[in-house]
Amino acid sequence: METLTFRDRVKLGGRRAYSALRPQTTGFLVVSVAVGSASGLLSVFFSRAIELIHTFSFDTLLRWIHQELGVPVAWATPTVWRLLLPMFGALLMAWLTLKLFKAASNPGIPIIMMDARTKPGNLPPRYVAAAFIAGALIIGTGGSAGREAPVVAMGGILGGWIGSWLGLTKRRKQILIGCGAGAAIAAAYNAPMAGLFFGVEIILGDYTAATISPALLASVAGTVVARSLEGVGAERFIVPPYHFVAWWEIALYAGLGLASGLVAPLFVFADRALHRYFHEWTKLPVILRPAIGGLGVGVLALALPQVMGNGYNHVQAALAGGIIGPIMLALVFGKILATSLTLGSGGWGGDFAPLLFMGAMLGGAYGTGLARLFPHLGLVPGSYAIVGMGALLTAAVRCPITAILLLFEVTGSYQVILPIMTAVAVAIPVSRIFLKRGMYHGRLEEMGGPASELSETRILETVQIAQIVKPNAVNLAAGTPYREILRVISSSDQLVYPVLHPGGRLMGVLTLRELRGYLDAVELADLVVAEDVATEDIPVLTVNDTLERAMHLFAESDLEELPVVTDLESRQFVGLLTRRQAFAARGRVMAEWEMEER
Repeated sequence: METLTFRDRVKLGGRRAYSALRPQTTGFLVVSVAVGSASGLLSVFFSRAIELIHTFSFDTLLRWIHQELGVPVAWATPTVWRLLLPMFGALLMAWLTLKLFKAASNPGIPIIMMDARTKPGNLPPRYVAAAFIAGALIIGTGGSAGREAPVVAMGGILGGWIGSWLGLTKRRKQILIGCGAGAAIAAAYNAPMAGLFFGVEIILGDYTAATISPALLASVAGTVVARSLEGVGAERFIVPPYHFVAWWEIALYAGLGLASGLVAPLFVFADRALHRYFHEWTKLPVILRPAIGGLGVGVLALALPQVMGNGYNHVQAALAGGIIGPIMLALVFGKILATSLTLGSGGWGGDFAPLLFMGAMLGGAYGTGLARLFPHLGLVPGSYAIVGMGALLTAAVRCPITAILLLFEVTGSYQVILPIMTAVAVAIPVSRIFLKRGMYHGRLEEMGGPASELSETRILETVQIAQIVKPNAVNLAAGTPYREILRVISSSDQLVYPVLHPGGRLMGVLTLRELRGYLDAVELADLVVAEDVATEDIPVLTVNDTLERAMHLFAESDLEELPVVTDLESRQFVGLLTRRQAFAARGRVMAEWEMEER
């Protein structure tokens, strides 16, 4: 009899304990609470780690350099140190992630979305430690990034790992990833409702009852843990009292939504451009790229020191009206560049907090400008800074419910709901002109993941045509004569006949509709060949296309069968996919998904 290792015994014990808790109800909810609590704990520890690294690197370490190494203060001034520190922090981060953790890329929010929507629990647990240390180093040494993406990654990876450890179904592992990610946001902002909807709106994109209940408990658990460690009244931002000047002020908030919808694409484009430069165009060693981005942040900070770190203290200043309008406007674009340099070069961190920073500065500058133009109205710029945070976040990420609830929970005022709803309603369609999808969904689509915001569409995107196509289809050579064509179609029940060049390349298809005009033309029987009557302008599927695309093509065309090729360049014929096969596959997939909901 084979002896079990300690690890196997622990795993077996965990699965037995889970089974004893009525897995269909109580057991899974208990696991959800555990995942949420762990995510809240990681969020608090991560925040403390950032504070410790920041204090050590900007204060303690600089004093040690002067006192112990004897470096003259004139050589290592605070300004010079601030210039170089993000580079040193990024270099240390790159070395640790590549050499120690063997982690080549940042497990940001799109990676967690990919994991949740394709193969949940696929990310190794070591990424939890990697995200913790790497994110704390980048943010603590002045890199322009937020702590939300690292804690979302930690919570999501932990949830998926626990689901795999307990041997849960794919569906339940997906839910646990959403639970961990949502609880992390809830703990970070003391906002349980915002955390709940971040998990189901962004990570899972699924609002069914099966996801809401465990995600809600996880979000509450994460918030309770954070409050117990940081204090019940601990707030990320101290928000001044919010009030309307008059009912017509809603129109001014609509203008802020317009501005947010225009600025958000600038950040997305800048981030993508610098990411492509550092990962595709430059020949610098991978380990040095984040350091170059960190140096760029340090140089930028000589003019705008506020762009360093997550910028929470400066957001607080903008909410209180403590920064003048022109500086806030400059900080919007400075933060865009600094964050793009940090994350685009390979630094680990998130863009959630930078988006809130940009939104606060944009709203504050907008409100300050209005207050100067109309001094008699008594407008409060801090109110616009609050709304700008949610509007810009929504315009970039497309998370309206999360943003509205986040602002409501942060302010504690119901009056903010109407302005933020107005700004969000305008920001989304404006940003959609330039961005087909939100920045996370767009990145997910680039990685080949199911990026649709509709749950059924996203499920169909997980099924490839190669899994359902039948290769044995009757086809015709391009030179097949008319008489042979009639013989072939008379003995087959196909409705579409692929016409192939020598070598198997698809030229087009022949349908009974094209043949109908030749049925009575007996004199052409020996003159017409297959390529003469074939249609080349037809929709074609590849083996890597998804069932969702097949359903879309069937809906657009009147064909009952679609040809499938290896790729659109070689067009090597593989087989036919029938409308019946596609709908049968859809039925099976949806049935399996519904079974996992139970």
